[in-house]
Amino acid sequence: MKAGSLSARPRRGRGIVLWVVALPLLLLSGTAASVQAATADRGPRTSAAVADPDMPTPPGGLQAVAVTDTSITINWSPSTAPGGIASYAVYVNGHIRGTATETSFTATQLNVDTEYGFSVTALGNNGREGYSSPHILARTTGTVPTPPASPVKMGIFPENDLGPRRFEVKNLVTSGSAARLTHLTYASGKIRNGKCTFGDPYRALQRTVPAELSVDRQRDAFGQAVSGNINQLRKLKELHPHLKILWSFGGEYSAGYPQALQDPAAFAASCAHMINNRQWAGVFDGIDLHWELPGTCPVTAACDTGGHSALKTLAQASRAALGPDKLLTATIHGTAGRVFDGADHAGAASHLDWINVKSYDYYTPTSGSQGTGRAFLHSTLHAVGGEWDYAGGDGHRTYRELTARGVHPHKIVLGVPSHARGWEGVPTHNPDNRAYGPAYGSLGRGTEAYRTVRTTCPGPQLVGGAAYSHCGIEWWSYDTPASITEKTAYTKQWGLGGAFLSDLRNDTDNGELLTAIDNGLQ
Repeated sequence: MKAGSLSARPRRGRGIVLWVVALPLLLLSGTAASVQAATADRGPRTSAAVADPDMPTPPGGLQAVAVTDTSITINWSPSTAPGGIASYAVYVNGHIRGTATETSFTATQLNVDTEYGFSVTALGNNGREGYSSPHILARTTGTVPTPPASPVKMGIFPENDLGPRRFEVKNLVTSGSAARLTHLTYASGKIRNGKCTFGDPYRALQRTVPAELSVDRQRDAFGQAVSGNINQLRKLKELHPHLKILWSFGGEYSAGYPQALQDPAAFAASCAHMINNRQWAGVFDGIDLHWELPGTCPVTAACDTGGHSALKTLAQASRAALGPDKLLTATIHGTAGRVFDGADHAGAASHLDWINVKSYDYYTPTSGSQGTGRAFLHSTLHAVGGEWDYAGGDGHRTYRELTARGVHPHKIVLGVPSHARGWEGVPTHNPDNRAYGPAYGSLGRGTEAYRTVRTTCPGPQLVGGAAYSHCGIEWWSYDTPASITEKTAYTKQWGLGGAFLSDLRNDTDNGELLTAIDNGLQ
């Protein structure tokens, strides 16, 4: 089910649409809290039937005075209270959006052509919070772009063989996944001494693949110039000439990016050489810059020394080295706020074909203090209210912040996880936003493949565009074909460039998750 999204389905049109709606008068009991203590689930206090002389009067004359594609500015007439007014709290769609000391406020990072509800409350210098102003509705301008005619359907093929499943290029053929993909990203190459190189040269280039694991059932000859995964990718492309293959550099090796910034041209030239090497010419159609957190270092050693323009600098240099005919993408983490503030994603996007946004792992079992974390839906699409109300990351907020910063929706490719995140010690299906320790997972602490968790902890429930299951004292968050159907509908609704699956080896033998992506983007 779809629950708690910030905004309604967009409607076409431009201009300001404004109504004033009188709300019923409600008598609220109890001591008024401060504006700072107001919470998203409580909402603003509505007008009282009996006037309190110590309480600020409701702000009046609320109106929208300036509207753009991504912002709305409102103003109002001042409230009065004994001792004066300290500040005002502004609510957008019933959730507190910010405070102001003047009688004006601009809500930014909004969606285009979308209606929003506004109300304002006042906080007196005496500590009393007043009742809400009447609500108004205002709509941003602009139009949501139609989806691209040929959306991206991408999957990531891991170079390493970690995890319980032995995964080969051949599996993309036997599962039917290769026929459903438009793009395949081979991950990940390293950045060493500021230049692109192999992540695992043995698996990429030297491993002798036996006949039973080969795409065409022909074994690699001992000593042949190119064997391993790259030779199998060549065979895959011969079977599926429509498929575009990119080589990703960074990811778990992102710590090499700061040194790459010391000589962007040399870095870009080395990446171009890797994909254009005459020994495997024609296998790779472009490169992916996998730098999850450019411009910030909250959870990684890959700290950027190039400032806000770091990602743009490397994207610009890479485009110059590759030329216009090769693909160039970037992969980033979807965490909004300070991460997005750390880099010029719009500037980088002007040189990129698209950005792969990892709109998952917003919450993990080890992200908190002492190796624990909040048990929550790690790949939520929509903000969720009620018992699931926890202000944090979700796919829609990621979309909203990227587009508000100038990234066109067509250049956003939404990430879908093929892994689950799990917590243990959770007594009920509702984790109540408490911190728990990680459950055992075959992919690491608190991490399990979808192909496994679907049978070990079945019966997923859908909330906010994601799924969860509660089994005994374990609680697992993951995506299912049903949640992917909702996410692909969302990508079409908001004109996104497509979707990608985070790790193809974690899918089922018949490619259940990738099939859902393919069907949903038809």
